[in-house]
Amino acid sequence: MAMNLADILFSTAERHSPRRAVTDVKSGRSISYGQLAREAERLGAFLKAEGVEPGQRIGLLAPNDLTYLPAAFGLLAAGACFVPLASNLTPTEIAAIVRDVQLNGCFVWPNAAPLPVAAGHADASARRAVVKGGECEGYAFQWIDRGAETPPEFAKLNAAFIRFTSGTTARSKGVVLSHEATAARVEASDRVLKFSEEDRILWVLPLAYHFAVTITAYVRAGSHVLLCPDTLPKAIVDAARRQRASVLYAAPLHFERMANLGPSDRLSSIRVTLSTAAPISPTVMERFESVYGVPVGQAYGIIEAGLPCINLGTEGLAQTSVGRPVPGYAVGIFSDDATPLPAETLGEIGVRGDGLFSAYYSPWRLREQVERDGWFLTGDLGYLDRSGALHLKGRKKALILVAGLKFFPEEVEDCINQFPGIKESRVFGRPHARIGEVPCAEIVADPSGFDLDALRSHCARALSSYKVPLEFTIVDAVPRTPSGKIRR
Repeated sequence: MAMNLADILFSTAERHSPRRAVTDVKSGRSISYGQLAREAERLGAFLKAEGVEPGQRIGLLAPNDLTYLPAAFGLLAAGACFVPLASNLTPTEIAAIVRDVQLNGCFVWPNAAPLPVAAGHADASARRAVVKGGECEGYAFQWIDRGAETPPEFAKLNAAFIRFTSGTTARSKGVVLSHEATAARVEASDRVLKFSEEDRILWVLPLAYHFAVTITAYVRAGSHVLLCPDTLPKAIVDAARRQRASVLYAAPLHFERMANLGPSDRLSSIRVTLSTAAPISPTVMERFESVYGVPVGQAYGIIEAGLPCINLGTEGLAQTSVGRPVPGYAVGIFSDDATPLPAETLGEIGVRGDGLFSAYYSPWRLREQVERDGWFLTGDLGYLDRSGALHLKGRKKALILVAGLKFFPEEVEDCINQFPGIKESRVFGRPHARIGEVPCAEIVADPSGFDLDALRSHCARALSSYKVPLEFTIVDAVPRTPSGKIRR
């Protein structure tokens, strides 16, 4: 019988049924592991009764609250391939994901609007089936394109998730993760992080982007997850103190804002902090430690591989590194022709291990088709120092990174270019001291001109706010390479 990540929850519930699994620190609401497992099992049965079959791609559109966990594990228990849809995505962005992964159906929280049914989809499944009672009362399931099929190889992968980078659509390809690979990631990271049932995890990140490995790891250990819906710095610090958090898993911007609050008592309950989602500056790390008396760890996290490197900040490694490879992974540095490079030499980072992804969904490509001699080349640039620790130096591709949220300039360019009076555009990230980068746009306009305020409004309607260019500059021509590509 194929492995299923929901069994990790059910196993933990057998050992720790009365222990609290999740608490919303604002409302004080909690559910135990026994309640979480029973609700996930009930939702799994509900979805199966609606006709959900193993391997069907089912979206989950829900906010960062306590109900997310039973809904997500319910999808997994039903055998569905879970496709997270962040609740802050615009309808345009959701529609692109729905189209590109050929979503069969969607499980949505009570306040979500119905998703459009696929064109020409005429079966009776367009109705919404609503969950009655329980933690997820009011959640609804609807079919979008019940009969949409996958590439033939998909059924063999035992897919648990199709993940997109934060806020991106088609051009992020859709990363397919199997149940087995996700479990391998959990096992590998836990050899370093060593979660236990005594841990209290203060959680401030979007569940839609971070559920797969981290939440599964906490559940496997029987830890208590403390959801902190208020992510302002003082609220996070207050929650950490009040709840006696032992682990803080956050983005660099959270650590920076907390450090900027100034002198404070030591966060004595914290045993591990982990910064992820974007590079964190040594200045921020030093300031945070000086204010709270706790070192900031950081990890190299990518959807295709999980957390192949972790630096807890307590092992004497260079503070600027993301650490050595965790057990179960190997990391190498390669030249443009995929030749291995020695220590202290800059090149493209390659990863291999049991936790690697299975395929890209759109366009469909198995991992083996993109690997080079068994290595997955990440597109990130870095080097290994003589202690074996990895240092990140930049991105080979043109991703823009705003406060830990990644997106592709082409997506914004497509939006701008659809506006009347625009001939072409180039979008790029301009460095910003606090949030990493801000998006800016160069535009080539028709001689007839255009309405700049209307263009801003057009972008704000179609894109998440962090993708909307801060500046629009009119230029005579967009810079291009000799081959005609936009110069990044």
